[in-house]
Amino acid sequence: MTLSVDTAEVPEAGRLPEPVACSPLSGDGFARIAQHWRSAHVWLSMWDPQGNLGEFDRGGPRFWLTLCERSKPFVARLARIVTLAVQEHAKTGKQDVQAFDLGPWQPDLAVAPVIVRRGRRAIGVVLAAFYLTDRLDEAFQRFCHDCRVDPQVMKSLADEVRAVPPESIERTGRLLQLTIDQAREIDEGRDEMESLAQNLDSTYEELNLIYRISVQMGLPQHPIKMLEAVGREILPVTRAVAIAFVMPEFEAPSAPAVAPGADRPSRDSERIIQIGTAAPGLGDLDRLAKDLDGIANAGYLLLNDVKADGRLSWAVPWLDHLVALPMRFSNQPGGVMFAINCDDGGDFTSVDVQLFRAIADRVAAFLENQRLYDDLADLLMGLLHALVNSIDAKDPYTCGHSERVAHFSRLLAKKAGYSDMDCQRFYLAGLLHDVGKIGIPDAVLCKPGKLTKEEFDELRLHPEIGVRILSKIRQIQDLMPGVLYHHERMDGRGYPKGLKGDDIPRIGRIICLADCFDAMTTSRTYRAALPLQLAISEIRRCSGTQFDPELAELMLQLDLKKAMKDAYELASAEPELGRLGALDSRTGHWPRPANGAGWNSIVTGKA
Repeated sequence: MTLSVDTAEVPEAGRLPEPVACSPLSGDGFARIAQHWRSAHVWLSMWDPQGNLGEFDRGGPRFWLTLCERSKPFVARLARIVTLAVQEHAKTGKQDVQAFDLGPWQPDLAVAPVIVRRGRRAIGVVLAAFYLTDRLDEAFQRFCHDCRVDPQVMKSLADEVRAVPPESIERTGRLLQLTIDQAREIDEGRDEMESLAQNLDSTYEELNLIYRISVQMGLPQHPIKMLEAVGREILPVTRAVAIAFVMPEFEAPSAPAVAPGADRPSRDSERIIQIGTAAPGLGDLDRLAKDLDGIANAGYLLLNDVKADGRLSWAVPWLDHLVALPMRFSNQPGGVMFAINCDDGGDFTSVDVQLFRAIADRVAAFLENQRLYDDLADLLMGLLHALVNSIDAKDPYTCGHSERVAHFSRLLAKKAGYSDMDCQRFYLAGLLHDVGKIGIPDAVLCKPGKLTKEEFDELRLHPEIGVRILSKIRQIQDLMPGVLYHHERMDGRGYPKGLKGDDIPRIGRIICLADCFDAMTTSRTYRAALPLQLAISEIRRCSGTQFDPELAELMLQLDLKKAMKDAYELASAEPELGRLGALDSRTGHWPRPANGAGWNSIVTGKA
């Protein structure tokens, strides 16, 4: 079939603009094909389906290059041929190479468009141009005139071009069609490989992210710290400007313990975490969660045009894109995770949502497990406190003693450089250090005066009784040295084993010092409390004989006045008891240990 080209719309002559980018074939693929067919005296150009020139054989004869770069009419006529070929392909679905009537140019030139397809759709055209004759007659003059080029220049350039027999055009076109199809298959295979590699790389990054998040969740840390760490891991991998977690008030992870008297962070900071900068304040994120409360019953909410959502008009100044993912605990709402704004100006996709959903599910599972763990920990601590209180209840003068010793032990361990986890273990050991007194008769434990030797020997059994009571609890076996050895002395005169110096486990030495300090600063049935300054003097005097000198020095570096106040508050005891003892001590009626006796005897009431 022969199609004629309308030449009425040929534009004025002049330098062409830069080619419009199109890529029916890859640049490398087209260059290889063009170089191959150049040897067969065929010049190739590549076009998009709309007739925009994408690329041409820049290594071909200067005859074609001059026409392509200098003649708008020539390029416009080729563009028209391209659009006609695409239209014909759309009508018939055929891919046969067609011949086109070039009008007055026909004796000298011929073109053959080859459709480049993806499936059944035309994605471009490779146009083959042939020079047909060596004649430079009036037809060639008319051709140069129509193309607005100098005939003499084009004549000299035409001498470099080999003529192609007209009868070979159809066969050449079919061979070119096969070459183009093969090049397109190679490009598709390469594109698939690149897409697969990109997907694998993206999947690896996502799996690596989830692995790092899982590692973070396996570390012993507070949930708030974990959420902050997870947010910092997510941001570099995703396209979000900010990541936020908003927990409902009744499900907010408990904040880290704050010492009495210290400034407590705001409630919002305990349950709202923002990594990155998007929302002006935590209150805005809280409002955002409340406005989107309905998503609790959905899998997620994706908004790529917040301006179009009337519910969030108040957030338009800072919010463009949003992914909201509810987190559920035991089928109950457990908060929401937000991914806020795209950092590349694009939109969040289903792939982004899938990754965020996986992360939100893992965070929700962690928080649910943490809540269950906290419930068990609360139960354990409740039972331990009940056990300790049952001991303290036997003697009202020692009420709160174990809690205060636990607090002092934790402070001293922290001062000695132990980790937060270790300090918590020291606290538990201090809490349990006197549990063995439950096995001591009340007549001995609560005797107001001096103990006899037999009574004192019976009292000395309480560390071993405590170890026997706690021996079946596997999770606290590392605390047993603190329970057993908190009455040992550095000079070897302690009990129950008479250990000396560094043979005493350090946990025992720490609890010994904390125990004696609380005993000195509280009133007992057999004596009044010592003033703080006198207690400090006694610690310094007994350093190296009863107390570990290094720990004694660290103890004296603490703010002991504040530590005592905090200890009474934490123990929920009446501080008036301690202050009353200190007031009574001003009269000078407190017992002072004889040289070498030490405060173990004062704790037990034995002079």
